[in-house]
Amino acid sequence: MSFENDSNKTSAEIDELRKQIKKELKSELLEEIRRELKYEEKSSSTEELSLDLTPETPAPIAPAKSDETVFVSVTSILKIASHAYKYANSSIPKDKWVEVIGLLAGAIDEPEKILYLEDAYPMGHGTTVYAEIKDYKNYVRAYKDIRKKNLFICGWYHSHPSYGLFMSVEDFGTQVRYQKLWNDSIALVIDPYLINGSTYGFKIFRANLKSREWYPIPFSVKGSFDPSLLPELLSFIQPIVHGKSIYLEYDEDQ
Repeated sequence: MSFENDSNKTSAEIDELRKQIKKELKSELLEEIRRELKYEEKSSSTEELSLDLTPETPAPIAPAKSDETVFVSVTSILKIASHAYKYANSSIPKDKWVEVIGLLAGAIDEPEKILYLEDAYPMGHGTTVYAEIKDYKNYVRAYKDIRKKNLFICGWYHSHPSYGLFMSVEDFGTQVRYQKLWNDSIALVIDPYLINGSTYGFKIFRANLKSREWYPIPFSVKGSFDPSLLPELLSFIQPIVHGKSIYLEYDEDQ
């Protein structure tokens, strides 16, 4: 009996040790990301914010800073828009639309200090009013893929399906974490309901961590891409987003 108790105790200790190792590895991986992220903001002393409002509540907005423009690639627009559209489109009942979330990858033009948003990495989806990156392992995988392209994580994006382009108090808590890594990190919000041919359906923001206000960042699209093309293009590529063929030949099986 004593031997069995010792054996059980040893097994429990091993399980506890495994949990501790996993916890330490997670901490080390996240710390490695913090150290290696380009333009890491080492001097930031901003504390985490307590959030007491719902995600739908807009946070205060400060005037735009007109001396800065982010240049956005067509690839980024298509990936972000198709991700948002996948979970909020006319084939889904509106009460079933949900938010999506992802990472933004960019590069800096050093002489001019201009941010180029080159790519987007869809990470997940959530509820009608909330989405988060749930698995840190996926964050690490995306981080490594981004570094392979000689880009860096310059911010994050999420969607507001049918309720407008604003940043909430809940979003502010997320933005704090990104601006701790790089003080100029951006947040992009997209509403697929507003992708109607007249606009791209998104806005870009950054936060003033001291005043707890958001301010919009002007953007320009790299190359020639008219927003009137976006709705039809999204409808056309939706089968690909769902892992299907855009079309079949008539002699192919249906």
